[in-house]
Amino acid sequence: MADVAAARPPSLLRQSTVLLRIGLSSALQYRADFVLTAIGAICYEAVSLAFVGVIVFAFGGIGGWGLVEVAFVYGIRSMGHALHSFLSGQLWGTDRVVRDGEFDRYLLRPVNPLVQLLTRRFTVTAFGDLAFGLVVLVITAAAAPIAWSGWTVTYLIMAVIGSAFLESAVMLALSALSFRLLVSMPLLQVVDRVFVTFGPYPLSVFPRAVAYLLTFLLPLAYAAFFPAAVLLGRTDELFVPLWLALASPAVGAALYVLAVIFFHRQLRHYASPGH
Repeated sequence: MADVAAARPPSLLRQSTVLLRIGLSSALQYRADFVLTAIGAICYEAVSLAFVGVIVFAFGGIGGWGLVEVAFVYGIRSMGHALHSFLSGQLWGTDRVVRDGEFDRYLLRPVNPLVQLLTRRFTVTAFGDLAFGLVVLVITAAAAPIAWSGWTVTYLIMAVIGSAFLESAVMLALSALSFRLLVSMPLLQVVDRVFVTFGPYPLSVFPRAVAYLLTFLLPLAYAAFFPAAVLLGRTDELFVPLWLALASPAVGAALYVLAVIFFHRQLRHYASPGH
């Protein structure tokens, strides 16, 4: 029995942890580059938040949402994006990995190919994103008109995790198309731009058609707006049933599971460039 247990392959979580630790150790070999890259990510996020703040300040609010409330939406979105970067930041290179034949090596190793793809390098910018997002979320959560309790704190944490899974799910599904199309970067860039442009704002201020598109076509609403509206008590502005908005964390997790299944089905269409 001991021999069988010893021969059993490690779990996906352990595989991911080991490979991420190796990637982090490799990235830390270049300390100056690591620090400067993380600082650059912080500066980028700070500029993005400043832009949102200028717009809100100039108009005295957006659709009845004040600066603190909009910044709270931004905080959830920013933290979710940071965790997404840790989880799936390497998806941006999927089409190159497929076209160059690097994916061949993933299929030969005794480790799940998707785990290898997600941990092929360490996403250094995720550190900067995480530091900035955490600061913004803590400050805005403290300043927002929310009656904090064990339930609301737990829901906020789950909302952030769900936001990370949701963004990763969308990016993973698009990246999986590389096995058929050999290119996914343009799609990732377009979707990322939509997340960056519309993510920090309460979607109730947009025309209803746009809000529906960002809920049912590209599920951006579940990443930050729905959880923020629930926590802020602005459920009267929801354009979906309350239970669906409450289920935002579960929606993100469910979509990620579906994206993983979709990835492995698309993997069947992979053809080595050496053939």
